[in-house]
Amino acid sequence: MRGRDQRPDDAGFSLIEVMVTMGIMSVLMVIFTSAILQIYGTSATAETISFAQTQIQLGFQRFDRELRYASWIAVPGQVGTTWYVEFAGADPTQCQQLRLETGADGDGVLQLFRWTRGTPPTSGTPGQTVASLIVMDDVDSPFVRQAAGSSPYLSPSADAVGADFATDFQRLRIRLTTRVGRESTQVDTTFTAMNTSRDTAAANDCSEGRPV
Repeated sequence: MRGRDQRPDDAGFSLIEVMVTMGIMSVLMVIFTSAILQIYGTSATAETISFAQTQIQLGFQRFDRELRYASWIAVPGQVGTTWYVEFAGADPTQCQQLRLETGADGDGVLQLFRWTRGTPPTSGTPGQTVASLIVMDDVDSPFVRQAAGSSPYLSPSADAVGADFATDFQRLRIRLTTRVGRESTQVDTTFTAMNTSRDTAAANDCSEGRPV
């Protein structure tokens, strides 16, 4: 009978059908895996950038509070791979220093030191960590002081708007770059010391805390 020559339902699949099915499944698995990896990569990048920004923001919150009422700002200095700048608080007997120390791997730690004038911290005394993972990318110094009476602009010209303006206060420009993995974030901000003036002396005993 002709019905007996037909292929039964439980005859299985041919080798070609199995290989085609496996090939399609492999392609779908590659697409699915790539999508998952991309999602995780994007999430990790966003988290890294957020962490770097948080480091800088926390540091600058302290700077704003400490530097806004400063009564004197020193000319920044450098010893090897350590950058520093001192400033006196609203109470001129209270001294503080921002110190950025970079290691062999380039990652730096920004610290804040406090002391009463006449009792500077001894060598090796740790300060309060303000921010970490800081790198010196295309910056000669993280600290730049602008003296009272000077133009706050880096390259003023006769045609520039406000080029003739001169501040009555001492100002401190801070430039920091924080890097986490391959992601980095930069901050360039200038703080104005409201308790300074053009009559503020250039020298101050708070410079006694400079590293040697």
